[in-house]
Amino acid sequence: MNRKKVFGYKKRKFLFCLAAVVSFAFVSILVLLIFLSETDYSKKKFVFKLSEVHSDDYPTALADKEFARRVYERSGGRIKIEVYTDGRLYSDEPDALKSLMDGELDFARISSAPIGRFVPKLNIIQLPLICRDTEHFLKVITGPIGKSLLDSVEKANIGIVGLCFYNSGARSLYLKNEIHKIEDLQGMKIRIQISPTMNELLECCGASGVIGIGTHEVYDKILNGIVDGAENNIPTYQSMGDYLAAPFYVRTEHARVPDILLASSSTFSKLSEADVELIRECALESEAFQFEQWEKKEKSSLDIVKQVANVVDLPDEERAKLEEKSKMVYKKYEGEYGDLIREILASE
Repeated sequence: MNRKKVFGYKKRKFLFCLAAVVSFAFVSILVLLIFLSETDYSKKKFVFKLSEVHSDDYPTALADKEFARRVYERSGGRIKIEVYTDGRLYSDEPDALKSLMDGELDFARISSAPIGRFVPKLNIIQLPLICRDTEHFLKVITGPIGKSLLDSVEKANIGIVGLCFYNSGARSLYLKNEIHKIEDLQGMKIRIQISPTMNELLECCGASGVIGIGTHEVYDKILNGIVDGAENNIPTYQSMGDYLAAPFYVRTEHARVPDILLASSSTFSKLSEADVELIRECALESEAFQFEQWEKKEKSSLDIVKQVANVVDLPDEERAKLEEKSKMVYKKYEGEYGDLIREILASE
């Protein structure tokens, strides 16, 4: 065989082997880099922001901070969630919700009412008088029904994830002028959250719901006569000072609208699956803490407002009327959510 051919053959074989070795080395280095990046990822630190409209000592704010504390400790200090209370980031919950959806905010505690615009299934738990009392309500939101409602938030694919529910108590009417029966609401303008179910109930009672007024604006709007009153729970009525502007609190307890601790899907996309699971677990662990804080706050707030405001229970006769009005609202949701409505009503 020609020596040149032999040499050429050996040279090609050498180059082929060299290319194979280089390729193997490149792949090995790539795999190593990926492995190292994953290892480093588990050590990466994060600082996130959580928006809360209520004051530092409000039950939901205390629960927000408890949630953040647990995440910080469980992550070994890698994940820090800074809680901004008193509406310092967003004074209006719908604005915070939009920011979450846009990926501009990491976490927020928000009433489920404005979320119902984007996740219609959430409107069902907000239906008037669908839960009999506090015990029934808490069992619903912490049981299988509650889990399915939380899951529906993420499944809606609108950029948010529902982590857990917080108790926001029973909502009642508070007004500038005293009323004695449901018919007295005729023609009144009542500030409400962005809630179709509450608006529908008021319409059935001859009143009209007014939206677009933030939690911190209610006091001034009542004083200035923009609205005749509002509807909310006792702690908010007291903590926002609304009891000084609308001294008649009628315990209709017409609805129990749970708050939801939310995460931005964009924020979760930055985290490992293990970190996401850790955050979910810490949120659920903060539920019981919030329920305890809420019970304490309701009692203390009631004691405070009773010194100035007139707190009255709705007479049985008027409650019966309100129940009939509530059934009228249910009919509007019967087609798509009839089974869920009956499941909640029948649950123990």
